[in-house]
Amino acid sequence: MHRAFGQAGFIGQHADAGFDRLPVLAGGAAGKVEINQEGRRLLIMPDDVAHEHVENVIIDWNGSVEARHHRVLPAIPINGQHFSHRKDRWRWTAAKSASYVLDMIKQIKFVSVPVTDQDRALDFYTEKLGFTIITDQPFDDKQRWIELRVPKAETRVVLFTTDEDKNRIGTFMNMSYTCEDLQKTYEELKKRGVEFENPPKKEHWGNFAIFKDSEGNRFVLGD
Repeated sequence: MHRAFGQAGFIGQHADAGFDRLPVLAGGAAGKVEINQEGRRLLIMPDDVAHEHVENVIIDWNGSVEARHHRVLPAIPINGQHFSHRKDRWRWTAAKSASYVLDMIKQIKFVSVPVTDQDRALDFYTEKLGFTIITDQPFDDKQRWIELRVPKAETRVVLFTTDEDKNRIGTFMNMSYTCEDLQKTYEELKKRGVEFENPPKKEHWGNFAIFKDSEGNRFVLGD
């Protein structure tokens, strides 16, 4: 931040709007500096940002400040503005005391569903639920590694069971599925032979139904 906004006293000395905040050219004449000019330590005031319709401000490695007219990677709000470091994964937050957050985990890659019969489970998830196969290959002499894609989702479902998780087969799964229209999805899955414990119910926290897969695992489905 110090490198981007100049040395001590820079902000205080240039708080007034106008060309007196612009860097001085050779000969003492104040010149007009583009807002994204590299390496000139141009101070961007809140009124400037609003005028330029800028969504985010990035502090570059070499100390320059660049205004973007399109959305960039998530930035941390600081005093009404959004700042992030272009090359460093550390983000400076607006906490009362300086703190840093490292961008590490970005999403859930897959969820493992314990099964007894992989072929039976694969038929259920592909033919009845409409999932597609990403990977189906040998894992060891006992089972395969089967990875499925959920339509319109990035999180995947894996039909794989470790020895320690065999007791989880046929239990209530600590995950849930969502759909665009619960009633229509319920009716379609019922036609395909999916067993539901209950028809769609409406609660104060949302709509839901509970169904079972081929292995007896129970899932919540909501919209």
